[in-house]
Amino acid sequence: MWILRIKASNNCKHLVQHYSTTQPHFMVDYLVTSIGFSEHEASSALTKLSHLKSTQKPNSVLHFFKQCGLDKTQVRNIVFYCPKILTASVDKTLVPKFRVLQELGLPAPSLEKLFKQSTSFSTNRLVANVNYLRELLGSDDEKVNKVIQRSWWMLSSNYAHKLSASLLVLKKNGLSNDKTESILLRNPGCLLQSAEWLEATINKVEPVLGIPPESPRFVDGLEIIVSLSKSTLDMKFAIFRSFGWSESEILTMTRSLPFCLRSSEARLQVSLNFFMNELGYSAAYLATHPKLLVYSLEKRVMPRNKVLKILKEKKVLKNNYSLCSVVALSEENFIKDFVLPYREFVPHLFEVYTKATDNQMTRFR
Repeated sequence: MWILRIKASNNCKHLVQHYSTTQPHFMVDYLVTSIGFSEHEASSALTKLSHLKSTQKPNSVLHFFKQCGLDKTQVRNIVFYCPKILTASVDKTLVPKFRVLQELGLPAPSLEKLFKQSTSFSTNRLVANVNYLRELLGSDDEKVNKVIQRSWWMLSSNYAHKLSASLLVLKKNGLSNDKTESILLRNPGCLLQSAEWLEATINKVEPVLGIPPESPRFVDGLEIIVSLSKSTLDMKFAIFRSFGWSESEILTMTRSLPFCLRSSEARLQVSLNFFMNELGYSAAYLATHPKLLVYSLEKRVMPRNKVLKILKEKKVLKNNYSLCSVVALSEENFIKDFVLPYREFVPHLFEVYTKATDNQMTRFR
């Protein structure tokens, strides 16, 4: 009997040990109840958190995020992206970084992005990057704020080293200080690439879009070259050619407003068909009035064209307004100038316009 009891005791020990190893780590329940993870998400995140012995650090991190003004969704996003942040020291790691970012007046959505990356850069690196940007931008924290928001993923890099090489390339290619600042504010990512890449990209702008470095539109052109691949640009140019545009007409358009090329291929097809085949505009006219191609066809151009057509048919307009000048007006000015004054002469004009734009606009009633 004594031997049997020993065996039973050993079996019980084995069962207890087996049961204990299958118990979920306390952090799994914590991630589910405190942050809103699913069981699967919590189990996946556990690989970075299994060494924790208590919830003391995670609690202090969550409390800190709440004090920063981050909501539950933003906190969940941060922890989901970087579970390791729950092990960070609030006083030594997070607070010093937050103070630097707070000085810049960064909004909560930007703080979310930056805290996702916070384990990849030191406070010293952040301070050095911010100070360098302040030096470049004349201590204008609003501008520094914009650059940080648009290149937050590069905070772990050496801004001074990367940017100084790029600034030399811009100067070598004759870009003014104003254009350099504009590029930095609008697309800092392209200045954080290699100097060789930047040089090659700059050298594409004039041959592809016809925009020389001295043109006020050069920065816009550079942005198009950076954001669109050669194959995408070729497809879009082919669409213009299919509607009878000559190479010189295409270049006239891109020199004037390169952002026309941001429209998708499908949208370009629809817009060119409307203006050229339905309204009868020539390629030469559109090339010199490219803004027509960037306005929303359904919400702006077609509704206003309908109103303008009605007013011309009723012969109540004193001047022969062009569609281009009419679509350039703000919504408020268009209604005040072309809808409200003619309601007495053209019944239901306001209703026709609001129905076409799918907008109630009760403030004008």
